[in-house]
Amino acid sequence: MSVITDDIQAQWRIVRPLLSIRNENEYDLAIEQLNVLIDEVGDNEEHPLYELLDRLGEAVYAYEEKHYSIRLETTLG
Repeated sequence: MSVITDDIQAQWRIVRPLLSIRNENEYDLAIEQLNVLIDEVGDNEEHPLYELLDRLGEAVYAYEEKHYSIRLETTLG
């Protein structure tokens, strides 16, 4: 493998769990990291981590829609 590929793989191992939430443990980790990013980035779209905050928010939302939407509908209905 090339140095570039090795470097990307090393970085991906860090980032992937934040963008691919597959279970409750990964969800809890994502929520913790989302809160840290919100505190750091806020709504500053010029911040270097803003796009990560945005993508992580989308991943959390998708997980919640898939795993919690029925429970919310049941309690609301």
